[in-house]
Order: sequence, then C-alpha cells, then structure tokens
Amino acid sequence: MDSPAIWRAIRADLASARDCVYIQTYSFEGDQVGEQLAKELLAARAPDIRLLIDSYTRANHNDRWLAAPHNLFDRALRDEVRSTRRLVRTLSAAGIGVRFGRPLGLLGGRILRRDHKKLVLFDDRVAYVGGLNFSEHNFAWHDLMVRIEHAEVTRFLKGDFLHSWEGRSQASSRSFPELELELHNLPGKGNHELYGGLLGIIDRAEHSIHMIGPYVSPPFTGHLTAAADRGVEVHFVTPRDNNKAYLQRHLLAEAARSPVHLWLYGDGMIHMKCMLIDDRALITGSSNFDLMSYHGFLAEVVAVFRSAAVISSFRRQVLEPDLAASQRLSVTERHPIGAWGRTIARAKIRAATLVARTLSPATTREPHGR
Repeated sequence: MDSPAIWRAIRADLASARDCVYIQTYSFEGDQVGEQLAKELLAARAPDIRLLIDSYTRANHNDRWLAAPHNLFDRALRDEVRSTRRLVRTLSAAGIGVRFGRPLGLLGGRILRRDHKKLVLFDDRVAYVGGLNFSEHNFAWHDLMVRIEHAEVTRFLKGDFLHSWEGRSQASSRSFPELELELHNLPGKGNHELYGGLLGIIDRAEHSIHMIGPYVSPPFTGHLTAAADRGVEVHFVTPRDNNKAYLQRHLLAEAARSPVHLWLYGDGMIHMKCMLIDDRALITGSSNFDLMSYHGFLAEVVAVFRSAAVISSFRRQVLEPDLAASQRLSVTERHPIGAWGRTIARAKIRAATLVARTLSPATTREPHGR
C-alpha cells in the first residue's frame, strides 16, 4: 500500500483499537502528517498508546541535518522542529507514551546506531511492517507497508516493540507456517549473521530476482550481480531521482559491468524495500539491503512471504505498475557517469564498506530512550 491507502487503513484500525496502539517510526515531524497522526492518537480510545521515535528525528528533519551551518537560520525548518516538540508535549500531557529511542550520545557519538524499524500495531489483532515514516516528505514518496491481520504475528512484533521501548533490542525470528511467513527482528549486532540466511535465498535463485529500492549496496549488490552472472534474470527498479546520489551512482556502476536489468522509476522517489525471488519468496520490511544494516548499525524488521496469494498481489499491485512507470536502460545507456565516474563510485563504496567493518557496533544493549 502506498501512503494514501496506508493512512486510510491505519486510521480505520486506530479508530477500532480497544486495548493498545503501538507505533514505531524512524522519523516523526511536526508537519501536516505529524499533526494528523497526533490528532488521531489523541482521539483514540485504547488505554495504552505509545509512540516510539528514533532519535534520528532530533538530528534530521526533511532530509536535512539540523546542525548543518546553512540550516541553522532556516526559519521554516526551525519552526517545524519547534512544532515537533510541541506535538510530543501535547501527546505526553494527554497520557500517551512518547519515547525517543537510541539516544544520539555525547556530541552525537552514537549517531550511526539507529533503530530503523517501522511498525504499527493494534491490540492482538493487526500489524503493519514496511518502510513508511510519519512526515510529509516521506508520505510523498512511493512506499509500502504490509498489513497482517493475525494475533500471533501481532503479539510477536509487540514483544519486539516493548524490547525496543525499554532500550534492549534483541534478535528474534519466528515462522508462521499457516501464513507461509517468516519474521526476523535484527537488533544491530549480529545482523550479518541473520542476513546470511537472506543472502542464501539470493544465492539459490534459479530463474529471476526483482529488486525494488533506492539504497541497495554491498554485500547485497555483490550477491545480486553474481546471480545475474550465472544466468538468473535480475531486475533492479530504483528511482531516477534518488536523494542519496552516491548510491545511485554505485548502482549505475554495477549495472555497467553486469548483465542486470536496470529500471529507473520516473514517478518520484521510491522508498520501499522489496525483493522477489523466483516468484517464490518476497522479502520486505524496513531494511534497505545496504551496508549499514548488514554491518550492524541499524535495527530492522524483515519479513519473508512465501504465500502464492501474497506474491501474486505484490506482482499485480506493486511490481508490474512500477515496471510500467520505469525506463529500462539499454546496454548503451548504462554508462551515463563515464568510466572515471564508475571508478569513483566503486571507490566510495569500498571505502564506506571498510569504514563500516571497522566501526561495526560491538554491543547489543542500547541506552534507554526517553
């Protein structure tokens, strides 16, 4: 579901919640989307309502770093920051639990160690997993949340939410055979071990892989291009206008030397994270399949769907429309950044990977948020 459909579904579930409403988001901003969410939470009837916001929001609004010199005197940006603080105070005063998870640390020393999960949970009834944040610019992006109406799934994810709420993220996985679903909560440390199983699915692909996302990077790009080299038909769908240009250049560099099919989505920024393998496994959730997640800087939730009905719905509602809205680059069009540009792009990714390996977090325990 894209943001308008996601918001309609969330509002309906929120209005009918009777026991609890738990929302976890990477960013929450005091714009029209933040105001609307706060209004709906204040009107909700559930006695236990909690909003867990990663502390990233305290450093970044609208994809802009608040401490950057050119942003220090931006009145509109500062007004939005003040509006965010006002909304948090209003919610707290009304008895709604609001907590900023994973503090940034002294002088921002823990800025890289974020909780990247996006969860919306109602009672023991409904769970949403995916990539949507609660801000206007995120709502304008092409995104996805999967709604799962199942008591055991919701209870499992509530357990992870409560661990995150208390600042003690833990690795956990569970299979739900009746749904043909696996859920994996990745806390940071040890992510590379948990991702090993997902990379194994890529390595065992026989026919096709369709990847939709903006930020895919090593080691995932290496496994995907290796699959293409051994004859698997690999398709990347990524936004034409990416807010992280260096990752776009990395994908262009990879496409220039690999038989992958690269599609540039022209209807705005893509923020969803989906990988369909052999039409038998759909991997989605909050993970961008990038080096930051792999090396343990980001806590994530990852879902693996094997249900034929879910996969068919994904193809019909997401994959096929996105391919239709994208331009497939021919072999001769895969070199827009030139040989020197490709060399620089690869060098930057290698350097980023080396830094990530060197600085990879050593502990799972996070300080309590507030």
